[in-house]
Amino acid sequence: MNLWALISTIILSFSLTASPVYHLSTVNVNNDSSQATLNLEVKTEKKSQLPYKLDNNSLGVKIGASSAAVMDSETGLVLWQKNATEQRSIASITKLMSILVFLEHNPGWDQLITMEEKDETNGNSPNIYRGEIAKVSDLFRLALIASDNNAVMALMRSTGFSQAEFVSLMNKKALDLGLVNTIFVDPTGLNAGNKSTALEVLKLAQTAFASKEVTDVSSLSRYDLVTQGGRQERVYATNWLLHSYLDVEAGKTGYIEASGYCLVAKISGDDGQKILTVVLGSESNDHRFYDAKVLSAWVFDNFIWS
Repeated sequence: MNLWALISTIILSFSLTASPVYHLSTVNVNNDSSQATLNLEVKTEKKSQLPYKLDNNSLGVKIGASSAAVMDSETGLVLWQKNATEQRSIASITKLMSILVFLEHNPGWDQLITMEEKDETNGNSPNIYRGEIAKVSDLFRLALIASDNNAVMALMRSTGFSQAEFVSLMNKKALDLGLVNTIFVDPTGLNAGNKSTALEVLKLAQTAFASKEVTDVSSLSRYDLVTQGGRQERVYATNWLLHSYLDVEAGKTGYIEASGYCLVAKISGDDGQKILTVVLGSESNDHRFYDAKVLSAWVFDNFIWS
């Protein structure tokens, strides 16, 4: 066969079969008539591992959470769900969207912020107080590790937006992500009007936990805060799942009376599989971590990635 005819055939073949995800390989084409050898780089398919269930008769585990779901982090395939399209208050899981919007308008990690009265909220006990000065990076850690509401309000203020403008950006981001059943009314999650579904929380977490800044911080079980005035305080994570046998890469808790106890986490399996697990409306602080643990363990035991 003519050398260039053979090359054309190879290129056409790969153009018909290639996937959007590629790696490069080399094809050697030898033309007997000219003794010429051509190294041709072509794009070939690299498939993602798709999880499949070992036993279709195994329906899952019994958990107390009102709503829950598990998703394969890479492919977005939902592996288990319970009332996963039911819209519910999500409390401080709201902060994941606040952080995404903040990251798009970050004034700089070393920017100094003075805490003001307008930053104060009625939620959990704050770790930083009016008049104290801290770096944006400190406030970011407090928001994700300790779920500090005052820190979130100060981060919002650092962007230059009013609360109404910031919340509008949060809702726009939700629509951009296809979260049509998700609505935000404040940046902290204290308002019961911050609502979503288990499935849409997983999509939000998939985006948030794809950020290295978010995973580097939300995987920490504690943080030593030092204000610009020299006050030191060790801050502990609200996510107790970090102390479990599970390999937790990232996570965010949430609780107000209207939401019950909530948690979303990214968890790795023994063979590198990564899942996102969410529980909404668990009965207690301990129950949300129990629900997440047994549900995640069941998924790793009953699915194979290949």
